[in-house]
Amino acid sequence: MKPHRDELDPKFHYLLDAPEADPDGNPAVVRFSRKSREQYVTSEVDGKPTAWSAHYRNGCWEVREGRSGGRRKPSASRGRAAKKGRVKAQAARRKRR
Repeated sequence: MKPHRDELDPKFHYLLDAPEADPDGNPAVVRFSRKSREQYVTSEVDGKPTAWSAHYRNGCWEVREGRSGGRRKPSASRGRAAKKGRVKAQAARRKRR
């Protein structure tokens, strides 16, 4: 993007000051979050986002590292459906005996 600085609207010049790579050396990619309606920078490995990202807040870039924002798989020990499944499995085991 830096070679096209003159072509960019001045309101987007803050994107040119974003980190160009994460600490592991993966190149940064500019993305748009529809939920928070803001531009941010993240890195990718094999087309999948890493846990590293940088967000522009109060005139500077804040880097976040840690867990990715993906959804957690529910534990088998949680919820009614999980309990119902365990009860059915136990009943089936008792029948086979």
